[in-house]
Amino acid sequence: MPLSVPWEPSNQVYLSYNNISSLKMLAAKDNWALSSEINQVGLYTLEDDKYLSFHMEMLVNVDAAHAFLLLSDLRRRPEWDKHYRKVELVQQVDEDDAIYHVISPTLGNDPKPQDFVILASRRKPCDHGDPYVIALRSVTLPTHLETPEYRRGETLCSGFCIWREGDQMTKVSYYNQATSCFLNYVTTNVAGLSLEFYNTFKACFPLPMPTLQNPAPPSQTTPYLQAA
Repeated sequence: MPLSVPWEPSNQVYLSYNNISSLKMLAAKDNWALSSEINQVGLYTLEDDKYLSFHMEMLVNVDAAHAFLLLSDLRRRPEWDKHYRKVELVQQVDEDDAIYHVISPTLGNDPKPQDFVILASRRKPCDHGDPYVIALRSVTLPTHLETPEYRRGETLCSGFCIWREGDQMTKVSYYNQATSCFLNYVTTNVAGLSLEFYNTFKACFPLPMPTLQNPAPPSQTTPYLQAA
C-alpha cells in the first residue's frame, strides 16, 4: 500500500498541518526504549503496530535557531549526509513548506539509486519550551512520477525536533517511522545504525552556521528555498 499521499493546492493546508502534527505525536510517545548509545548519542526504538520507529538524540553546542536553519536547509543536506546525493526544489508552497525531489545513492547490490518526493514543513516554537520542528513525508506529484531511472522510496513520518537546553546548548532529536523495506536492517543492526547516525550528525554541526541577520526574502536566496 503506497505511503505517499497526493499533493494539490486544495489540500496543502491539511497536509502541512498533518505533517507537523504526525511528527509531534511520534515524538510525544512515552514508550521509547534506549537501544544503543555512542559518545552520548542515543538511539531509541519503538515498536508500534506494523512499524518500528526510531529516534536519535544528541546535545550540541549550537544555538537552537541556528540548528533549525541548518537542518531545514535541504539544499545543504548532501554536504553532510551521504544518504542525500542531490536535492531539487520542486515547488515552494509557502515560506515554511516546500516540496523537494531527493536522490539518494544506490544501496547494497541495487543498481538503481532511490528517489523521494518529499513535503518538508518547518515550524518555530509557539510557546516557551516548545521545540522547533522540521517534518518530512512523501507526497505524489503528477510532474514527478516514478521513472525507470530510480527506485521510488517513501517516508511516512520523519524529521527533527530541536529544543533549547540553555545558553548555546541544544537537544536535537531525529525521528523516523521505519517502513517494511527498512525494518530488517534496523532490527539486525541497531549498534551499526547508532554509529551511522553519530557520524552523520557529527559531520553536520561543524558546518558554518547560516546568518540570522538581514535574511534574504524567500523568493531570493534564503537557503531552505533553494535547490541543490
